[in-house]
Amino acid sequence: MKKVYAVLFSILLLVAVAACAETTDEAGAKPESDGKNPDLKADQWNAANNPTQFHIEFDHKYSEIKQYTSGRAEQLPWPSDYWSYYEDSINVRYKGISTTDWDKLSPVEKYDMAFNGWEPPENFLELMPLQLPVDCGVPEEAEGDDAYPQVLDTHDDYYAALGPAATWQHKNKGNWKARNGKDDDGDGFTDECTGADDGDDHSDYDGIETWWGLCHAWVPAAILAAEPQHDVTINDVTFTVSDIKALLIAMYDRSSAHMLGGRCNDFEIEHDEHGRPLNQDCRDTNAGSFHVVITNMLGKMKRSFAEDRTIGYQVWNQPIVGYETRKEQELTEEEVMDKLDHAGEKFHDVFNSPEAVKWVYFEMDVDYLSESSASEDGPLIHNIGHYTHTDHYKYIVEIDADDMIVGGEWVSYNTIPDFLWLPIRAYGGNTSMSMAKVEHLLELSIEDEHPEPIEEDLVEVPFVFGEDMQIPDNDPAGFTYSLPVNDDLTIASMKVFINVKHTYVGDLRISLEKDGTSVVLHDKAGGGNDNIEKTIDVSDFDGMSSKGDWKLVVVDTAGADTGYLAEIKLMFSTAAPVSGETKTYTSDTSMEIPDKDTAGIKSVINVNDEGKIKSINLTVTITHTYIGDLVVKLVKGGQEQVLHSREGGSADDLAKTYDVDAFNGAECKGEWTLVISDNAGQDLGTLEGWEMEIKM
Repeated sequence: MKKVYAVLFSILLLVAVAACAETTDEAGAKPESDGKNPDLKADQWNAANNPTQFHIEFDHKYSEIKQYTSGRAEQLPWPSDYWSYYEDSINVRYKGISTTDWDKLSPVEKYDMAFNGWEPPENFLELMPLQLPVDCGVPEEAEGDDAYPQVLDTHDDYYAALGPAATWQHKNKGNWKARNGKDDDGDGFTDECTGADDGDDHSDYDGIETWWGLCHAWVPAAILAAEPQHDVTINDVTFTVSDIKALLIAMYDRSSAHMLGGRCNDFEIEHDEHGRPLNQDCRDTNAGSFHVVITNMLGKMKRSFAEDRTIGYQVWNQPIVGYETRKEQELTEEEVMDKLDHAGEKFHDVFNSPEAVKWVYFEMDVDYLSESSASEDGPLIHNIGHYTHTDHYKYIVEIDADDMIVGGEWVSYNTIPDFLWLPIRAYGGNTSMSMAKVEHLLELSIEDEHPEPIEEDLVEVPFVFGEDMQIPDNDPAGFTYSLPVNDDLTIASMKVFINVKHTYVGDLRISLEKDGTSVVLHDKAGGGNDNIEKTIDVSDFDGMSSKGDWKLVVVDTAGADTGYLAEIKLMFSTAAPVSGETKTYTSDTSMEIPDKDTAGIKSVINVNDEGKIKSINLTVTITHTYIGDLVVKLVKGGQEQVLHSREGGSADDLAKTYDVDAFNGAECKGEWTLVISDNAGQDLGTLEGWEMEIKM
């Protein structure tokens, strides 16, 4: 099944898109090459600015997206602290320092107690972490009257007593540089804070800037994960909502994401005589590309995405949650040039957008979500207006002779987004923490009732491969890979994470086998989409031992498209999952499917029940004389999952149950639409009915 590709540059990065963090390869790195010609003005978007970077099929036609004058995310991100490094990020005791109250430990100290077997010494609460700011710092060669008093590090006993997760967080994402005895920023002062008075400002805590933090991890966690709802006590440790958010954020410290635009890294932004930044990286989120993305993502699809909302050296990642068009006006070429401070000149003599024949001026209010403080505990989405702020954008969209948006210009550079990005999934963070355990905390926090499970026996077994693990193309035998597990647990619950890189996932069938039991993890679903990255609840092995040789069987059932196995993770627990409520929603309305009509039919089920989705089983019954003509997908709020994409050739009828995971964690309530299209002539068919079994 060969996919037809548009011209596309893909940037799939580990975030690394940015910061509130220091600009290292680990956090905040600027891509080495963005494929741009720095001499071009990029008025018409280039490869790095093309909306196709989001890997979503957007409408580019001006007359089509003109209707989306406003939009708001249906699944709202949640506010949280950004956990600044100089305060020691999620190792800060945000409830205050206490010598008696163990509930005031930091989120990551609590994690060590609950899951890492950490037993703090009896006097641990009397040991004080580093409190910034303090007076410290000595010029390395200063003598006599030029020497400044060095405050002795009295915190070594505290840090020596920390558990593994808290130690990792302090050294890698905390204020370790302010107490490690080294001159980390090379200014001649060791562990300086506020006491060094040499005429320079030494308030950066030996290289730690106060704006650094985990906002690059908060944003994807808030967009992709459900908001915790209440405290959870597990293994005699109570985690508050803020604690659980902090642990989630730590596990999204490295996230895969699609990125549009590059990073402006200038301390001082220089402008030309017309007000445009001279550095292309400081103006390269193209205005036309921005308009296509925001109207499609929030206007059409009701889906949040992320931005660095400030150009310049500092990076402030925020979720975009809504927008409203305040003014929309078609301009003449003369009016365009007046707006852009080029009165009397011709547009194509000045700007690099040769296809533009029409211009529309926009003034738009864009709503973004700001951080809360850690002390604002409990769920906060219900009060999201308190954390929502607005930027005002002015820009011109360029349109070609076919009514397609091809570029744009910012009228005002006072407020523009530096870059846009769409988080996809977490790749982990703190190496002494388990994503499975943090996700389990979240599940318990969302449940109405949450009995305390036994977590000591939760085991993750990861297998990481690479591009050399190629899947044989169009081979019914596929390949079988052995996954040895040495831990001997009686399985009460199990999850499997699979990560497969492939250019047409509808070709693939993936199954897991052990001791004669086989379960299908993926069965030719997803059509022409790229890649499979999902976590699946598997109950077929419950009651069996985890120890032994597991088999992963991967089969590519069609030619042309290829790929490889990147990663699989087996997650076992002796703690049975808390069972949620399962409800069934049915449509018995029969609908004829129009022949050779890509628009097809839409059958709607309205769900009035509220709750976060854990899993969906969807059963569809279609009579048709050639199911290889059919494309079937489930859509809600702009998100979709392709269930059937022209597989099956000349076979009659489609009666099948699909595991749907694209909506896991989303709100159940709303309008669900089954879209069915017949993409070839002659053969006819009918939707007889469909059913969703939703577990919440």
